[in-house]
Amino acid sequence: MNGQKRRVSPLSVFERVSPNKGVPRAKSICRLTPHHMAGNLTIEAMLGLPNFVRTDVQNRVSTSYAVGSDGRAGLGCEETNRPITSSSTANDNEAITFEIANNGGAPDWRMSDAAINAWLDLAVEICRFYGYKKVNYQAKPANVTGSANVENWIKTWAKHDEMIITLHNWFQATTCPGPYFMRQLPWLVREMNKRLQDSKWIPEAFVGEGAVPTIPNAPPATGGFKEYLVRVTAKALNVRKSPGTNSMIVRTLVNDQNTYTIVEEAQGQGASVWCKLKSGVGWVSGDHIRKV
Repeated sequence: MNGQKRRVSPLSVFERVSPNKGVPRAKSICRLTPHHMAGNLTIEAMLGLPNFVRTDVQNRVSTSYAVGSDGRAGLGCEETNRPITSSSTANDNEAITFEIANNGGAPDWRMSDAAINAWLDLAVEICRFYGYKKVNYQAKPANVTGSANVENWIKTWAKHDEMIITLHNWFQATTCPGPYFMRQLPWLVREMNKRLQDSKWIPEAFVGEGAVPTIPNAPPATGGFKEYLVRVTAKALNVRKSPGTNSMIVRTLVNDQNTYTIVEEAQGQGASVWCKLKSGVGWVSGDHIRKV
């Protein structure tokens, strides 16, 4: 958006640049397109696959960046050039694309926390470099199919001053980037926008589906209490350091759809009962959660 150009992000720690690309890309960068690798490969192995490094193989491809399960990122196609990744030349001309390793297989195609956090950091850094202060993602309606129709649909909501997230499965019949990653996208987009828009925001790390950050040496549940699972019913739920609304807020769960484990209950100000999260990060009001 700001007209800047560069070859590679400083967060990349390895390079194996593919010959498979459009030189230069035909349009300015305004999209991020994450893919799943369908394998638990290192970035060196990903970027060394025959389809990435040879021009004499069928279905030759490339990716802007590869992200490994260990949290390392490597360059596969310069940002100034168009990668061949998303089954859509129109999309790839505007997108930085990513192949992200999987530490779990079909059908969910799970990704490690390190890989998702590396993608998150890289995506935010790219947005900042190109001058974007907002990321937008919309779930594609099932009746919008075919690249031309998808592009027309994107035009109905994409704005010139927003970086948008597009998906491989919009342009081809594939599960890519996988159900696991797609379930995390709403949280990831919220976190990206907080980092981009709030100078005082302390970046939060992705710590696994349904999880909150683990506090070192958190005490285990005592006595005969039986743990149980809950979901949040409030739009915003404060996690407090100890039971009671007079205790410090350590985190706020916003529009949270995750499942949490309660390991202890206690009485305190402002709620009929206070419930302790298994991670040890804090307590939540029992009036705004429900058992599952």
